[in-house]
Amino acid sequence: MEDTKKITDIDFHYLKTNSYRTYHVDGLFGGFTPRGFLYIETFLERNPTPTMTKNKISDSGEVGDEILREGKAGVIREIECGLIMDINAAKSFHKWLDERIKEFDILFKVKIKND
Repeated sequence: MEDTKKITDIDFHYLKTNSYRTYHVDGLFGGFTPRGFLYIETFLERNPTPTMTKNKISDSGEVGDEILREGKAGVIREIECGLIMDINAAKSFHKWLDERIKEFDILFKVKIKND
């Protein structure tokens, strides 16, 4: 008789790659690829960095007030990274995120606003 033991649990070990980074996310953009994968781009929002500024110089030679600024107007959305996943991974991510939101609401006693 063969001795077989049913596996009842498994250990997952999390290792960070050399290219691991932490990204700040203000929003998401994306959709589906032609092959049906979900594609998500994460972005952060910030004001544009000017391409040039002009400042007054005081009689003592110190830099004074800004008198001219050139550059883009509006808001910059810097795309930090792209994520591609199949629908099963997307559903797992949705479940995980929903659980974290519920946990946040309990820990910080935040009322959910209904739109």
